[in-house]
Amino acid sequence: MSEGLAAERTALAWRRTAISAMAIAALLLDHAATSGWRPAAIAPIGAAIAMAALAGLCFSRNRTLHEGRFGHGRGAIAATTVAVLAVGVVGVVIALTDPLL
Repeated sequence: MSEGLAAERTALAWRRTAISAMAIAALLLDHAATSGWRPAAIAPIGAAIAMAALAGLCFSRNRTLHEGRFGHGRGAIAATTVAVLAVGVVGVVIALTDPLL
């Protein structure tokens, strides 16, 4: 396989991750809005902001790969991992504590 095709697949994976992060952000904002914007909505709003930032990071990484710059991926991977784990914890907390679910 060509290195160019591997980079293209990786770039597309970053783009799919960006789209997924925006979908999760929209769901979290919907949850905050439909739950009455009570103080407990701070966590889903913060998680939505984290997902929006993650989407920007993923799109940026996608563009750098398309431009042929393959280095400096460790930071993006680490930030993605931390954001996804943190938002996953928020999701579990919401599922366990929200009486509306």
